[in-house]
Formats: sequence, structure tokens, C-alpha cells
Amino acid sequence: MEITLTCYAVLQELISEEPFLLEIPEGFTAKQVIELLSKNYPLAAPILKSTRLAHQDDYVDKQSVLCDGAEYCLIPPVSGG
Repeated sequence: MEITLTCYAVLQELISEEPFLLEIPEGFTAKQVIELLSKNYPLAAPILKSTRLAHQDDYVDKQSVLCDGAEYCLIPPVSGG
């Protein structure tokens, strides 16, 4: 199955500035997607450890199974001043 991922903040620099398609096995969870991305983009791995997936303005639980054809956002931790 295929999902679309959009990266925000520093992940745009480390992974992709544009939304991209990611082929994943049926039944993959949000946690498994983060693990796959960490393996494929080792420079982003430290940030991905605390990154959340979001879908339609809501965070996705790490154990949630992702939906074929859906669009997800990678939201890294943010800090403000």
C-alpha cells in the first residue's frame, strides 16, 4: 500500500521538502513508519525518535494502523522562546 508523507521543520531539510509517496506493507503502524524512515534516513533518526504522525489535524497513535492512500504529516518536536 502507499501513503503520502509531508515533512515539517527540520525534517524538510533531512528527508524531503515536498510531499512524497512511501510504499509500506499492509497493516503497518505509525511506529513502524517512523522506524522505517529512521533506517532509510539515518541523519534524521535522532529527531524521528520523538516525531509524531498526524492525519487531518489529529495526531495518530503509535499503534494505529495506517490507511492506504491517506496523507500523513511528520511533526517533529518544537521549542519556542
